[in-house]
Amino acid sequence: MDKFEYKILNIPRGKLKNANFQAEVMTTLNNLGAEGWELITAEGLSEGSILWKVSETVDILFLFKRKIAG
Repeated sequence: MDKFEYKILNIPRGKLKNANFQAEVMTTLNNLGAEGWELITAEGLSEGSILWKVSETVDILFLFKRKIAG
């Protein structure tokens, strides 16, 4: 049976507003892919007010896996 290891990459709110955000994320994803990491999912985390029904994305989490050799 195959065995895997997992990695979580957290992109915080401050980076989301960076003008080079997309290029930086693409570089990071390509580097991780070159190391054998496969992106499983990406999820935006929000915080907001239930009363006003507004929310703002505060972080993006990327979950990766790669097969353990052996």
